[in-house]
Amino acid sequence: MPILLALIAALGTIGVILWRLNSAASAARDLADTAQDLAGLSRRWRWRRKATADQLSLVDDPRMAAVAMMCAIAQSDGAMTAAERVTILRMAVEKFGCTGKVAEEMLVYGRFLVRETHDPENCFRRLTPLLQAKCGPKERLELLEMLRAVAATDGPTGDNERLSIERLARNLG
Repeated sequence: MPILLALIAALGTIGVILWRLNSAASAARDLADTAQDLAGLSRRWRWRRKATADQLSLVDDPRMAAVAMMCAIAQSDGAMTAAERVTILRMAVEKFGCTGKVAEEMLVYGRFLVRETHDPENCFRRLTPLLQAKCGPKERLELLEMLRAVAATDGPTGDNERLSIERLARNLG
């Protein structure tokens, strides 16, 4: 009988130790999950700040600004046509020296930037400081030529488009 009681006591002790080890492992997993949540918290905050920010103000590449401006001109008289799309892609490849795939990505991002802009002047006004800071006179003239080419793709340039490009030319100096 004393042997049986010692055996039951030993099994009880082993059971309690295993239960405590399981509880400790569970607490360690919970602690690791909390640490991962905290690490992701800063990323989520940065992403939310960028997602709610004005997308045009985040543009820091003058080539991307030029493509966004061309998209704004193309969409100012309605939806962008296939001919305007081809013109923008051709201009990006010729003037920026990028591949067709990069030009396509720039066009998609440019359309995203101006998706809710039906007035190209708003886009021009917000991107002009970037172009003034990072482009020389030659690049500014090339930009104006590209905008005029996109505006004239589907026929004669409309008054709205022409006036917007002229105001941009004055603002760029």
